[in-house]
Order: sequence, then structure tokens, then C-alpha cells
Amino acid sequence: MVLTGQYSSGKSSLIKALTDGAVQPDIDADIATGEVTEYEWDGAVVLVDTPGVQSGLRSHDELAMDAIGNADFILFVVTVNLFDDASRDFLRRLANGLQMHGQMIVVITQTSKRSAADGVREQAVQDALGTVTYRLPIVEVDSVDYMRGLEGGKNADAFKQRSRIDDLRATINRISAERGNLARLRQPLHLVRQLCDEAQALFAQDNTSRAALALLASQARAISQRRFMLDQSFARIDAEFKRDCLVDVVGFVDTASMLPDDEGQGRTVLEAAEARLIESLERHATEFAERINQLADSEFDTLSEELLEIGESNRLDLLLRPSGAVSLDAPDRVRADTSATSSQAARAAIAVDWQKIGDLIKRGQGWWGAGEGLQQASGSLGHTLVKDVGHTFGYKFKPWQALKIADKIGKAAKVGGFVISAGTAGYEVWKNEREARAAQVQSERQHSALVTEIMGHADTIASDARHELATIIDPPLDKLLDEIRVSQEQILNAERTRTSTAGELRAIAAEADRLLSLSAGVAPAQGEGDDVE
Repeated sequence: MVLTGQYSSGKSSLIKALTDGAVQPDIDADIATGEVTEYEWDGAVVLVDTPGVQSGLRSHDELAMDAIGNADFILFVVTVNLFDDASRDFLRRLANGLQMHGQMIVVITQTSKRSAADGVREQAVQDALGTVTYRLPIVEVDSVDYMRGLEGGKNADAFKQRSRIDDLRATINRISAERGNLARLRQPLHLVRQLCDEAQALFAQDNTSRAALALLASQARAISQRRFMLDQSFARIDAEFKRDCLVDVVGFVDTASMLPDDEGQGRTVLEAAEARLIESLERHATEFAERINQLADSEFDTLSEELLEIGESNRLDLLLRPSGAVSLDAPDRVRADTSATSSQAARAAIAVDWQKIGDLIKRGQGWWGAGEGLQQASGSLGHTLVKDVGHTFGYKFKPWQALKIADKIGKAAKVGGFVISAGTAGYEVWKNEREARAAQVQSERQHSALVTEIMGHADTIASDARHELATIIDPPLDKLLDEIRVSQEQILNAERTRTSTAGELRAIAAEADRLLSLSAGVAPAQGEGDDVE
């Protein structure tokens, strides 16, 4: 995550606040940062501090641009003094020229020094962007207030709240989730949790518990891996969709910026180009939806096979007909082995509903209705999920139509000046070479701005699609995982005598779960607001 902007805009102070003072960049000098410096943030994110641009030092500009070229995420930092010509041009270069608008947040710093009426700063950012409809997310913060809040005292909470640093963290998480970055960062946590699940079986005190824990861990692993593969494949489909759109959008803008001198003829050419663009964008969206359907069908088919195999495991018989002393009072409950080699375990009766756990493990047999006959397949979880995905990304998926893209393109083209200036764009009107060059630069900026306008909608379509897919598949998968976790805890809690290693594994698993909850948007406990995964 690269922080960039003009010198003395507060980038280093912002890093200090985001990390709760764990990182202490040098912020004393007038042009404090003269090199690119990387700082780890909670082991998951690298914050990159860059030299201020337009400071008069070309080397600083080059270092900043090199860092930006490797960025997954950009915080464009500007003070409450807002934009001069240089910072405005730099913002446009990143958002429009380099097409990085989908991974940027504008952070306005030092907000406690100067107040502003509602909407004034947002409009200043919009004017600086020079676009018609596309907006960058904006967060107004004060790093000094946040650090004062960390010092404690009766006004600590008020300082933190006024600083809005937590609002910035929430915005970073939201956009990361929309773009799929958050899922990539969460994957190591899922892996840690998975390894803990699998290792717990090694420390179980009896064969029945070992078998159950191993099977439950296999179920959890299968679900987590399919979810990860879904996300990885979606990221590839997302990138290909935007790439295909970009080719046609640039072609349209090229046509719009080179219209015939005759205004009537120019309008005819523009309308024809616009119609071709809309047709191609609709086609790309349809292909995007079809590939999402195919992806969901393939991954859930694989998951059903994995869950079916787990549900048919020979080890399941050990759960349904466990060995040991059977309690006549509760036939489905088994007491620990009373042999001399298990004297410790004998002192703690095991109260585990093995039949219920066995039913949970066998549930995979009904994922597609397998083992229950074809009549049951239509109501199975896997079938329902694929049907819901197909409905959402089939009949309902008309994103460009919903955005009335034809109207958006027409307005953007007119504001960009392509239609209005079509008949007066000859170079004979320019008095000298400098004015001709200035006109060329302006034309290039208009070209980039119009491409950004349209591609901004493509970015929105992709992020909305990701959200829709998650809305469909996450709740039932999360519910199944929760039931698996509950069963695992029941088995582990029943074994009152556990090794210290097993206890440490549970602590590690609990920490992974805590971080996953934080990154999923669950409100953190007091003092945990600095975690961003």
C-alpha cells in the first residue's frame, strides 16, 4: 500500500497513526522523506512511504513513480489546503492516465486545522479529477489527533473519533474486499486454521476422537480450498473482463477525439461508434456472467465429490459404532476406555453426541443429493447455490443497461470537449508551437478522462459481481464451517486431559479466527481497531 502525494502532505505522520505508533518515520525535516521506505503492518500489509512529488527534485518524482508502479493499493495524501496545479495534474495522471482509479483513496490530512462546509472538499477532489461521474473514495483524517488519543486521558476517545483514522481503515478494508485483495490476505489465516484442525487429531486420547477430528478437518479443508479457488479464478475472470472492455473503450475514445470537422457528420460518426461500444460492452458482460456460472458449477461439483468421499470414509463407522464402554442410560454416548493405559482419560467421562457428528460428516453425501436419489438433488445445497448463481448472473445480469451507459458516454464526451470542439480543432488556429503542445497535452488528458469515465463503470460491475457472488455462497458455507467448528470444540472439550501442545494449537486457531472475524467486518474489541488483514 503506497502513500504518495506532494511533500509535507503528512504521509509519514499517517503511517505512524495507522500503525498506532509502532512505526516512527522521520517527520522533522521540511522534505522529510527522500527515499522509498517499506514498513510492515501487522504482518499482512506493507506500507510504502515515498518522497513527495513536485518538490523540485526529479529523483524524488522518479522514486515515487517506481513505487506506485508496484502498488496493490494507493493512498493519495493531500492536506486541507487541497490542490495546486501540480498536485491536481499528479492526481489526474494516476487516476486517469495510469488507470489506477480502482485502487486509490484520497486522504485529506490535518483536518483539525481548518474546517470546511459539507461537500466542499469532495467537490474539490472531483474538480481536480476532471471527470463527470466517476468518484474516488475520500477520507478526511488528522493523524496528530489520533496520536494524542493514544496517549490516553479523559478525551482520548474523542480525539480518536475526531481523527477518523478508523474510518480510513474501514475504507481500506471495504475496497480491498471489493477488489479481492482482502481474500488473498485472509488465505494464510485460513491455512493456519486448517493446519491447527488437522494437527489436533494427533493429540486426541482415543481412536474415535481422532477419527472424528480428522474427518471434520477434511471437511473444513475442502470447503476452504474451494472457496479460495473460487476467489482466485474470479480474480482472473475479473481481469480479463476489464481488459476486453478497455480495448473497446480506448477504440471508442480514439474515434471520439478525431471526429470530422463537419459537426453534423461528426455527431453521426460519434453515435455509430457509441452504438458499437455499447454492443461490445454488453457482450463482454454476458461472457463475464457465463464464466462466473461455469466457475461456480465446476468448483461446487468438485466440492461435492470431496465431501461425498469424506462422508463415505471407513473411519465414519468408528463414530457411528464407537468402541468402549457403552452407557445404557445414553446409548449414543460413550465413556472413556477404563484400561490401565487410559486411566487419566477414564476420570473424565466423554459426553459427545457421536451420532450428530456422524450426521454432519455424512451431510456431504447430500450436497448434490448423492446417495439420496435424483429426486433429492433439486433441493440439495450445492444445486441451490449453483441455481442462485445462475439466476443472478444470467437473467438479472444486465449491468451496462442498468447504468444507462449510452447516456453516460454522451455526457462525458460532450464535457470532454470532443463534440463541441470537433469543427475547430485544426492546428492552424494555434499561434505558436507552445500553444500547439499545450493543446495536445489537453487533448491527451481529455482522452484519459473519458476512458476513466467508462472504465470506472466496468470496475463497479466487477466489484458488484464479486459482492453478489459472495452474498450467495458465503452464508451457507459459513454455516457449515461453524457447525464443524462447534463439533470440533465439543470433542476437544470432552477430553479434559490434553497435552500442552494441543492447548497451544487451540490458542493459535482461536487467534486465526479472531483475525478472520476482524477482517470480515466484525466490530473489534477495544484496542483492536488497528488490525487490518
